[in-house]
Amino acid sequence: MVAALTATSTSVWQPVSLEEARALKKELDGVSRFIAGGTLMQMQREQGIAFPPHLISLERIRELADIEETVDRSIRIGALTDLETCRTHSLIKRKCPVLGKAAGTIASPAVRNRGTLGGNILYGVGDAIPILLALDARLSWFCEGGIQSEPLAGFVDRKEAPEEGAILTDIIIPSPVKGRCFFHKVGRREAFIPSVVTVAMYVEVTGSNTVKMIRMAVGGGVNTPMRLKECEEMVSGKQLTDGFMSGLASRIKKESALIGDVFASADYRRTVAANLLVRELQSVL
Repeated sequence: MVAALTATSTSVWQPVSLEEARALKKELDGVSRFIAGGTLMQMQREQGIAFPPHLISLERIRELADIEETVDRSIRIGALTDLETCRTHSLIKRKCPVLGKAAGTIASPAVRNRGTLGGNILYGVGDAIPILLALDARLSWFCEGGIQSEPLAGFVDRKEAPEEGAILTDIIIPSPVKGRCFFHKVGRREAFIPSVVTVAMYVEVTGSNTVKMIRMAVGGGVNTPMRLKECEEMVSGKQLTDGFMSGLASRIKKESALIGDVFASADYRRTVAANLLVRELQSVL
């Protein structure tokens, strides 16, 4: 145990293995939280949410910050990889540059140097989630019975870890990425801000402008990111025409069901998301 972090005598524990971290969480059940970059918890503290009595730091578990290409050519990104590394890492630049672009739009440089990709996912409304959904990313968790893997979409739908005390270890992006990838974030200012609307898409189109494969995702603000599966089914296998695009825009607005807040109305968010996705599909043609 190290020195207290706050005036309320929060203690920070620093396990060196996943097994030790999970054992600590079980021992300190109900009075502890895992912490990595800590940017979200710092924001919550500034909003008046106190730290728990115990924080279990994962920063000394170094394998959680690795980035590597696996034997099947997928990209494995450790959950503790900071967002700035995601933006600049040579493997990501070479194999999946759209993810680097997305990471570069999140928060400020200071936050990106501390905030982790895993933390952005566990936040539940993180701006990295839409592009990871579009890339069909998978998550790996360290659970009581060992490592469990699931599609990111499963966690997003469930909004919680697969079991109490589970530790997110890796984000896996299938590779090679054969199609065209698109990501766009709309905010109230140029940078350093939460998103109003975030959209992402992966699409493969044949020579006859027929959609072979497509994944579309939306999010932004307080909205939980989601795949637009009805829209994907509507587009898959279809030849893209101007009339078809008009109908698709209406379907995107309906299925996205983005809600509004004090910064942007629901209709604005839905319209922007539809316009961005349809415009990108048109550019593919």
